Amino acid sequence: MNDLKLKSNEIRVTSTSLLLIDFIRMFTCSGHFFPRGGQATRWQMIIRVLRKIFGKRKADQASREFAAGLVRGIVENEVATFEVLANARNIEEPYVLLTPVVPLPAQQSAGWFGGAPCLPDDVAWPEIEGEPLRFVCQIDLSALPQNIWSGLGPRKGWLAVFLHAEETAHAEETVPKVLHVDGELKWRDGPGQADAVWFRPRSSKGRLPVQAHTPRWPIMISEHVGQPPPPTGWRKGKAPGLPNPRHAQFPDLSNAAFHPFNEATLAALLNAIEDQFSLGRTHIDGLLKRKHRDEGRTQLESMQLEASRSMGRFSHIRDLLIPFTKDFQRAPIQDLLAQIADIPFRYVRYLKDDEDGYAFFSSSTLRLCEKPVGQWWYTYADQLYRHAVCAYTRAPETLHPELRSRMEMIWQFDALHERGAMGHAPVGHVYTPHGPATPNAVLLELRTSDMVGWIWGDMYSIVLFISRDDLANGNFDNVTFEITN
Repeated sequence: MNDLKLKSNEIRVTSTSLLLIDFIRMFTCSGHFFPRGGQATRWQMIIRVLRKIFGKRKADQASREFAAGLVRGIVENEVATFEVLANARNIEEPYVLLTPVVPLPAQQSAGWFGGAPCLPDDVAWPEIEGEPLRFVCQIDLSALPQNIWSGLGPRKGWLAVFLHAEETAHAEETVPKVLHVDGELKWRDGPGQADAVWFRPRSSKGRLPVQAHTPRWPIMISEHVGQPPPPTGWRKGKAPGLPNPRHAQFPDLSNAAFHPFNEATLAALLNAIEDQFSLGRTHIDGLLKRKHRDEGRTQLESMQLEASRSMGRFSHIRDLLIPFTKDFQRAPIQDLLAQIADIPFRYVRYLKDDEDGYAFFSSSTLRLCEKPVGQWWYTYADQLYRHAVCAYTRAPETLHPELRSRMEMIWQFDALHERGAMGHAPVGHVYTPHGPATPNAVLLELRTSDMVGWIWGDMYSIVLFISRDDLANGNFDNVTFEITN
């Protein structure tokens, strides 16, 4: 790609075209910019970009040469990258997986994801151009096997990893900072991760974080050789023999396993259900504004009254529960939540207009906790997860037994899908050559994690690379990173 040169007298290139060409260069140099969909999507995008550059006009010789060189460079780059990845994945060298410990409290650990670091008193908090970095994880080097990284690197002390809050691929000002620390370590308070662009719990956009710091999950280290064990490479719930425990029980407020455990989660539940009833009433009101035959309008008006009665029942129970959003007490709320579960909810959906313009619609009446579960559950479940994970990692006993048992099954499942790794060949697509036959090694890979609350790129992984020479010398000053695809 570097040998492609554009001359304005050979090819009519506009400023827009130059931007598109820059995009293709980024597209072929960094996994961070790759869209979903694999190779087919990439080539479709390349074709669209070339059409944007040259339009539908008949290409002259210079244009054809440019396009051929552009595609040739892309193909050569892709082929070389896949050869590097294939070679790295076929090497039978040991590597380690870093798995969050569940259940807590952990009997022992080899470090932790999230939370705050432990540092010596004489080590300053890392920063870039005056901006303090955000702590990511800390790993006990003494827990690593001697033969990882072909025996290179220290096996004493700790690695503490920090990232810029505005992580952006290939920007010098946002490179990772990895500290190798040893001696007497103390907990160090610093800026939380909640304002970082990579701290973004899924389905929580627009909601305030539960706490300034990510949850602190102890990790255990296990050594492996060859292909990583399942469910590596699988999406949650898709790996054979590993169903998602989130779907093992249907959400029901008469079941204590789905009950809130503190003031904030009770308030989140009441707000989500109130929004559900309000939305149902809004749908009916909106349908009544359409043209209806007499029987259809009568039916909708009856539904409107039914929805008002259900909302009234909920409002009465909500008023009884509101005091517990200020002073939570578990025993008094259990019967009240069971009563909410029995409130009927009317599902109404507009279908179409007939040939005379009269509206068709469908409707059904279910208990609030019957299938299909409404949007209230997804909103509440997200908030319950976020609050529960923060409370559990601080003090596991904070969760009542039924909720704790259900959440621990979910976190054990999530931990297998959100493991980190060191000294391995990443499953995702990266461009930095790595492995014993190259100048670089994979220092660390961290996956997007619900448990910790970080997200890399479009829910992929962040991979930290280090040169093998630096690793041999215990020099962690020049670590680079990529976002996988």
